[in-house]
Amino acid sequence: MSQLYSSNFSFKIDPHIHTAEVSLCGHLSAVDIVQRYYNLGYNGIVITDHLHHDYISSLECKDDWTSCVGHFISGYELAKKEGDRLGLKVILGAEIRFLVNDSDYLLYGIDKDFLLRVPYLYEMDHREFFTRYEKEILLIQAHPFRNKNEILVDYIHGVEVYNANKRHNNYNEKAVELCKENKGLHRMQGSDTHQNGDEGRAFMMLDRVVDSSVGFRDCVKENGYM
Repeated sequence: MSQLYSSNFSFKIDPHIHTAEVSLCGHLSAVDIVQRYYNLGYNGIVITDHLHHDYISSLECKDDWTSCVGHFISGYELAKKEGDRLGLKVILGAEIRFLVNDSDYLLYGIDKDFLLRVPYLYEMDHREFFTRYEKEILLIQAHPFRNKNEILVDYIHGVEVYNANKRHNNYNEKAVELCKENKGLHRMQGSDTHQNGDEGRAFMMLDRVVDSSVGFRDCVKENGYM
């Protein structure tokens, strides 16, 4: 994923971004994020706010999944509205953590209907979730070596080989080696944007315009990226 890329790969996107409206660790508003990425010349971004038990249980609506979904996608919806105004594609994703371990996964191929159809999805066993929804989703292990996380290569589609968050030691080189040993894994990279200065530190180049989470999922699965 060099910065020297073919003209066939002209859609520049950051697939790992958090909003202040939803992620407790986020410090940039959804609108601010869109404006920053637009000014940096990006074509698209993916909002991947945190989705896990601790977050949902902190909400007043925690026992009403429909309301929880509405709250979870609120950052994305604000970002999309601003993106539509400026001409920046804004896509829905999530950074999910299952109850079975402390690993984080970037989840794509989802929309509001999917989230409503799979209530409290993070409570499922990771293996069960992947086996049941493998064809519908794209599951990428985020910063796989940051916290000595468990890596189940048979139950992910790929890994984040370069996480650009500068406040963590992500051991990105180990993620690259993991992909060399497991050639079927997709390789992704993202800024992991949370606060000022995080934005635009990493990107992917796609061979097509994508305007939905399903479109992004398909592009990656079809190796339409570099």
